[in-house]
Amino acid sequence: MRIGILGSGLMGGKLGTIFARAGHEVVFSYARSAQKLVRLARAARAGARAGSPHDAAQKADALLLAVHWSRVDDVLSQAGDLSGKVVVSCSLPMNA
Repeated sequence: MRIGILGSGLMGGKLGTIFARAGHEVVFSYARSAQKLVRLARAARAGARAGSPHDAAQKADALLLAVHWSRVDDVLSQAGDLSGKVVVSCSLPMNA
């Protein structure tokens, strides 16, 4: 399965690594620095790479939304059209 990770903090970093090590193709995205994404992808090993939110979303079978609630609008606008995508969110609160 191709999984896009939108957010590179504790949740996105850890879950993305678990998914990659389980054999899924993972694209880590949305960090304060590109180097952090590269480090996450390298640590996750085979099947993981760094990219933009758009890269992570467009070819993904599923997306993990793992950003602070105040960043949800920004990351989703960068991701582009998500019609038909499965999006799992661990961002709280949704109605702040």
